[in-house]
Amino acid sequence: MTLLGILAGVLILGLIMVIHELGHFLAGRAFGFKIDQFSIFMGPVLFERERKGIRYNIKAIPLGASVSFAGAESELEGQKDEPGSYDPEDPSLFENKPRWQRAIVIVMGPALNFLTAFLVFSILFMARGAVIPKLGAVQKGSLLESTPIQVGDTITSLNGTRVRTTLDLTIAEMNHQMEDPWLVGYRTPAGDTGQLTVFPEKAPARPMLGITYQTEDDRHMIVSVHPDADRGEAGFKQGDQLLSIEGIPFGDTDRITETIIASGDQPLSCEIIRNGQAMTLTVSPLMIEADKPLGLVLTLSKKPGDILSQGVHYPVSVFRTTIRGISMLFAGKIGVRDSFAGPIAIVTMAADTVKQGRSLGDVAANLATLLGLLSVAIGFTNLLPIPPLDGNHLLLIGVEAVRRKPLSDRFKSVTGMVGLIFFIVLGVAVILLDLVRLFGW
Repeated sequence: MTLLGILAGVLILGLIMVIHELGHFLAGRAFGFKIDQFSIFMGPVLFERERKGIRYNIKAIPLGASVSFAGAESELEGQKDEPGSYDPEDPSLFENKPRWQRAIVIVMGPALNFLTAFLVFSILFMARGAVIPKLGAVQKGSLLESTPIQVGDTITSLNGTRVRTTLDLTIAEMNHQMEDPWLVGYRTPAGDTGQLTVFPEKAPARPMLGITYQTEDDRHMIVSVHPDADRGEAGFKQGDQLLSIEGIPFGDTDRITETIIASGDQPLSCEIIRNGQAMTLTVSPLMIEADKPLGLVLTLSKKPGDILSQGVHYPVSVFRTTIRGISMLFAGKIGVRDSFAGPIAIVTMAADTVKQGRSLGDVAANLATLLGLLSVAIGFTNLLPIPPLDGNHLLLIGVEAVRRKPLSDRFKSVTGMVGLIFFIVLGVAVILLDLVRLFGW
């Protein structure tokens, strides 16, 4: 990890938390809540300035942020008030404000995170275009080639998953078993809808490299290597970035395919990036009988309406994917180790993004994507009904509204302490998982 990459990761985390707390702060100011302080970062105070009764400060540890409301019994928002600090009847104290105002103040933290994600993805799509689920082409030799689906049709669902973004499509494809049929929903330009079942088929054996890859931000990354094509360090490895084959950019799919087929079993020169270093490999194709691809080739659009639509739908897709990931965790389909990422893992991801970027533009776009994804993740996490998160505060306000009277201070104190202990234990566990991943233990 480079120093610049580490700094980028720390700044992204800090920015997300500052934005989150800013949502609470701005809503509190708008409703006239008495606020003690607004803090950027954690730990000892480095710089502080008071204005209109509010202490604004920057602290020493560059993680997190907090806003402290006067009269708020919250371990999350900062220190509690000392007895006698305020008149308990003061209408501007947090607990004396109407429940609907308190609920808005609480929800505005996650809401601002979601708004950040919308703005980030919208700006990225304006700069690079947005991939929309409309067929721009049907891949030759694919399963869709012999179906009624045509260029210009919009894919509305895949295997029961509603498709609005490429992320929806990716999740549906990842959950598909090779021997299972595809269930494809579509809509024609005339507005007619349909759904068809496409059964898997084998393609005739042909020369292939024996790799599977995925494309992210114009980077072609190897996901897996066929056992027969595994040559260790001398061949392709998972995580390699494919640049070119015989001098042909890997993004030129048709020419790449033609070159591999024409080569037979003759060696090919392949340029890759491995662990940030450019390398040239010499590999020979294998005769492999593979499954026919589904053949979805989507459309890159730069229309303002499509960009705005994807800016809205993409954070929603990230939100839905997060929920699905949690359900898969409880169902035992994914492991705990692959489900949580703490601050160390996030900083590592940012550092890797900086290290692997081919240009300043690539680095900026990839870091912005990470900012958008983490904004949704942190906004979602804070809505969980677990002490001391925002979702728990909303739940307690809802319970108070149903009971038509406040919950006891003892109940709030006990649940807050239990939640705090839970988060300390969870935080330690997540950091240990981060260290395991970082050092490959």
